[in-house]
Amino acid sequence: MVRRVLEGVGMEVYTNVLVDGVELDLVALDRQGGRTLVYVVEVKSRPKRKLLEQVLSRVGMSDYVYVALPARDYPFLLEVPPPIGSLAVELGSRAVYEIRRASYLGNGRRLLEKLRSRPLQG
Repeated sequence: MVRRVLEGVGMEVYTNVLVDGVELDLVALDRQGGRTLVYVVEVKSRPKRKLLEQVLSRVGMSDYVYVALPARDYPFLLEVPPPIGSLAVELGSRAVYEIRRASYLGNGRRLLEKLRSRPLQG
């Protein structure tokens, strides 16, 4: 569902991207401006302590990082620390809500450089 929302606003979206032994659930590239912006979204069915460690480790390789969880986990989504953003997924209505906006990190070029040698596959 998050994938469809991002594709709907014109982003290129790839799932399960493996980089340096780390699997990124979703990578979205926004090529609409003069510079490609990289969004990384960790999509989970429930929150775990490990999730915060995962998303914080993505900060060094993206421009924006989000965690996406079912809307029932709204309290956890409010506690996600900056600079990470949070998305609530409402399965019944097929909607995605931005609960907290991610801060611009400016590190997306690092991921793009690592991926330059091999094409991404959706």
